[in-house]
Amino acid sequence: MSTASASASGAIVQQLAQLGAEKSSDKRLALLRSVADLYFARAVRPTLAEEYLFTEIANSVMRQLQPAQRPQVSEKLCESDRVPHELALTLASDADINVARPILARSPVLTEADILQLAEASSDDHLQAIATRPTLSSRVTDVLIGRGSNKVLRTVSGNAGAEVSETGLRRLVDRARHDDELCLSLADRGDLSPVVLEQLEAIVCERAAEQNNDDGPADAIAALRARAHALIAEELTRRRANISNTERVIEAVAARTMSLDEGLATLLDGGRLLDVATVVAHFLRFERNFVFQQIAVGDLNTVLLAFRALDISFDNLKATLALRARKRRGDKAAEALTPRDYEAVDLASAQRAMRFLKVRLTAGSPSPAQIAAVGQAA
Repeated sequence: MSTASASASGAIVQQLAQLGAEKSSDKRLALLRSVADLYFARAVRPTLAEEYLFTEIANSVMRQLQPAQRPQVSEKLCESDRVPHELALTLASDADINVARPILARSPVLTEADILQLAEASSDDHLQAIATRPTLSSRVTDVLIGRGSNKVLRTVSGNAGAEVSETGLRRLVDRARHDDELCLSLADRGDLSPVVLEQLEAIVCERAAEQNNDDGPADAIAALRARAHALIAEELTRRRANISNTERVIEAVAARTMSLDEGLATLLDGGRLLDVATVVAHFLRFERNFVFQQIAVGDLNTVLLAFRALDISFDNLKATLALRARKRRGDKAAEALTPRDYEAVDLASAQRAMRFLKVRLTAGSPSPAQIAAVGQAA
């Protein structure tokens, strides 16, 4: 260990000892924040001893803080990948949702197995927090849909980074029979299969027929529902047309009557991010939902490598990232990207990175951090 590392380690241990002896809850909280700053700021990862001490002291402090202070600890720790795994799990499973929510929603330390375990045993408020995570696998959303309230289901349905299985989508459609907001949210998802689209369309027709048979006055609520049904029907019609059009683009590119860039440009002009992901996934031979998650909310380097591996033009990459930024309300991560940056990425290296990522996906569901590492390594 270097002198600097030893000094930093000693400072952490010293402050941990001071924290353990402090009696005032306000001073404990301030000291814990100071220790966390030291713990996360080091150039090298904490040692096992430091992890153990930090976990023990943090848990002890949490038990002695005032209820209003405890959520501040979770907010401080929720976005760091250096939080000890045991501590992250303890906070995520806390009965106080204000403590658990930041970790459940944003912590990169929690694995898919952790999220599944928590989803299978936690309260509806905890499920709601999980449903807001930037990315969710279909295994997790199956549990959320099976156990959650309609509020949780609406959040899952509106989360672009949430992968939903065909079974999960059918369950969502079934629950949407009695929930106009869920129905509208579902209609706005771009990953509905033709079968699910037909089921959702049938619900809209049934609900519209029920309202037409209603002899009561056309009050404001009925008018709003009628408008919602009209929007859903319009969205379903548009989505069905988009699916057919995307299939024609793939066929034309495969037949070499259209270039990949030409096909993507037509989809981007229509603001169709999911259909762009469908085409990219087809030619990369990846699952469509995985590619959509990466393009919509994933690591920028992974998106760049995927486009470079297919030799897609920089203009189409920028248009895709601009569309992603609009949907994410101000994501500015790609603003500094230049054609020179993109063209500096070797085509063969990008293709190797995609092959390696495919191997990782075949072996099991990699975490967002592992996916990002593939992009950064290339």
